[in-house]
This record gives sequence, structure tokens and C-alpha cells, in this order.
Amino acid sequence: MSAPLLVYVRNAALERIGRVDDYTSLTVVPRFNALGAFTMEISADSAKANLLVEGNGLIIQTPSKELIDSGPITSVDWSRSETDAGSGKLTVSGVSDTSVLALYTCWPAPGSAIGSQADTVYKIDGVAAETAMRTLVNVNAGPGAITDRQHPLLTLAADGAHGPVVTREVQQFDGLLPVLQDIGGAAGLGFRVVQVGGALQFQVYEPVDRSGTARFSFGLGNLTDASYTTTRPTCTRAVVVAGGQSSPRVCAVYDRIDPLYPTLTVEQFVDLTSVDSASVDLTEQMDQAAEEALTSGAGKGTLAISPIDIPLLQYGRDYGVGDTVAAQVRSTWVTDVVREVTLTSTAAGVAVRASVGADSGDSTVARIYQYIAQVKRDVGRLKTRKAA
Repeated sequence: MSAPLLVYVRNAALERIGRVDDYTSLTVVPRFNALGAFTMEISADSAKANLLVEGNGLIIQTPSKELIDSGPITSVDWSRSETDAGSGKLTVSGVSDTSVLALYTCWPAPGSAIGSQADTVYKIDGVAAETAMRTLVNVNAGPGAITDRQHPLLTLAADGAHGPVVTREVQQFDGLLPVLQDIGGAAGLGFRVVQVGGALQFQVYEPVDRSGTARFSFGLGNLTDASYTTTRPTCTRAVVVAGGQSSPRVCAVYDRIDPLYPTLTVEQFVDLTSVDSASVDLTEQMDQAAEEALTSGAGKGTLAISPIDIPLLQYGRDYGVGDTVAAQVRSTWVTDVVREVTLTSTAAGVAVRASVGADSGDSTVARIYQYIAQVKRDVGRLKTRKAA
């Protein structure tokens, strides 16, 4: 992109209240099935500075007005050094609208008040993955939730019933966002929350395979640099255990050979002990739990590339986050999903760097967060068993 990105400010009601065309720098990172982020620096003396406050949000578009990301402003920091002119600078940070999903948990009985949560799990029983994801959002945060849990701006796109059939139990008060990531990841579906008119719309979609047309290599002249790294799998054998409380214990082992480490076996315990082993859909639930564990724990390869926009291939028009693209690594073509893109915009134009392959949660901070989340879920299950 030769021109800077377009930035608009919206208020809490999602109404556009101005355009920021004098920022110094802008970095926006849209992510696939995860929370995007943005950071913008601007002079504190800007006439638009009074619009940049917590509670408002930004809408960021390409020069041709395709949406890159949008979301609430979470912090506005002021700083000044002795070399700064005027009143210093503001650093405006925020997250994507998908962050609304991180505000909610999955209640076991979402149609009841908190004092009536007698169940320990919420059951998803043999529906398409998109339907399951859409229902979870609807009953916990959307128009179908009890009144005091409804997000006032959240709506849902029509149900396209995409993805395989899902049968599983959601543990009481698991985070809504991680559950959607588990289901979406195993089903090969994408999800997001985007602004549509005056509402925030939850959407589930099938990512597009553009590997035949979105191809990057030094030979094609559309790369400035590239690097490829790999990480070992954390689960190649899922040991699923159901029952054992009020019903006999049932155990099963699911193996998945890692192509890069074919002789490596890493076992992971998958806890379904809260599931009655006499359930007629026990096999489906165990299969689903194993699929999620093996998908989450698979070995990962991360390809970081710096594409060059050319007339026939441009970010935001010809490929985007969630799409499958192809890039040449040494003498081999790698085909995988664009997990995140970092766009850095200044007056000189926009630099694009894409991460292809392993999900964007592969950073050290995200790994620690994911580990703590897993420990929290495991502790919750232990408490549930002791209380039973």
C-alpha cells in the first residue's frame, strides 16, 4: 500500500465522530480467531486529540476503504521529552471488537439466574460447529441471554451451519473466547466480531484457500524477507477418561503422528470424568475432546514474511487474515493460514508483515496465559468432583 491507512474515531454508540489524518505512526495487528490490537502515536496538540479518549474506538481501513480492524480504545498515554516539540505526544492503544467475547463465561444453565446454576456442564448435542459457536455466544452474551447478561450492541449473523457435527460438554464457567477457539480450531472455522452499522456482529465463516493466487517468493519479487521456525508438539496422544464418579470409568487413547517428529509420543490427559459413561453420545464426546487436544497440541511451524504489495496481489484486497496462502521457504512451497498481519502505517506508506502457520498465541506471554487458563480449568473440574 502506497498511501497511509485511514483512521476514523467512533463513540460508544459506534457512531463515527471524526477522522484522524495527522497521526505520526500506526501499528495494527489483525489476528485470526484471536484478539487483534492497535497502537497509534499522534501529537498531543492535534485538533483530533480530544476525540481520542477511553470509551471511544477506532475504525481502521485500507486506502480503498476495506476494513482492517476496529475496536475500543483501552488506553491513552501522554509523554514528553526535552526534544519533543509542542505539548508532547499521545500513544493510543486498543483491541479488536472480538475482545467482547473475552468478557463472558459459559454458564451451565445460561437461561437461569446465577443462583440457579445447578448443572456442572453445558451440553452441545450433535449440531454443526457454526451452530454450536453461534448458540454459545447468543445464550451467554447475545440477544438470547438473560437480560442482565445481554451485551447491548452484540448481534449475530445468520447461521450457515458450517463445519462438522459437534458433540461435547462445556465445563461450567469456562471462558467463552477459549471455548470458541477450541471448537473453531478443531472444525477449521474462523470467527470474529465486526462492526456492522450500529451493532457489533458475531460472524462465523469458512476461511478461503487462496494458495493458488496468493503466492509469495523472492523469485516473484514480492518478498523483502522471510524466516521459518518450528516448535515440537505438546500432544500426540490424547488419553481421554470419561465417567468414574457415578458411572464406570471409560478410557480411550487417540494417537496422531506428527510429520516432523514421527517417533515422538507426548501424552496428554483429557478430563471427561464429569461425563456419565452411560451417555448414548459418549463416543462422540470423547472423539471431539480428543480432536481438540490433538489440534491444540500439534507441532507448529511459523513463517514470518514481509510481502510487497504489487498491482496483482495486495493485502486487504487479494488476501487477508484467516486465508490460506503459499510462500516459498528455500526450495519448498509452504501452504498455510495467515494467522496475523502487522501493518505499520506512516506518512511514507504502509509496511506489511504476515505470520503464516502457527497461531498467534505462540508467543511466550500467550503460552503462559494459555497454561494458566488450562490450570484454572483443571482446578475447576477438581472442585466439581469434590463437590459431587
